[in-house]
Amino acid sequence: MNESAFLLDCSVALGAFFEDEQDDYSMAVWRSLESAQALVPALWHLEMGSILSRAVRGGRITRAALDDCWARLADVGLHTLPLHGDARHFTQRAADWGLSAYDACYLDAALAQRVPLASKDRQLCEAARRIGVPLYQPSLRESSR
Repeated sequence: MNESAFLLDCSVALGAFFEDEQDDYSMAVWRSLESAQALVPALWHLEMGSILSRAVRGGRITRAALDDCWARLADVGLHTLPLHGDARHFTQRAADWGLSAYDACYLDAALAQRVPLASKDRQLCEAARRIGVPLYQPSLRESSR
């Protein structure tokens, strides 16, 4: 896999979209997409869609902002990975790692692709450290753009 590839968790993308969730890490990861390839498991799109549709229903964002979010995601060229394994596989991984089956899917994909994980989810990051998946750290050059 490309040395500049990483697995992108929804928590980081949300930090680029919602002002109240923006932080230095999310913005640095987002800027790094100019030179790095973000990989996402197939379920990422459904998870992001669910989060964004709740944001529209709750009045957090407008429908126009929703369209803007999807356009921004299309612009960065996410690479979608097929799911390897069935519900039973991800349930077992979740039990082994102390995660939800969704988060286990992210960690399993990062492990299989041998790429670091970009996430702000504390439990997911802790599990990644325990099993030897590095956390993605954009270079200082990319974070200062």
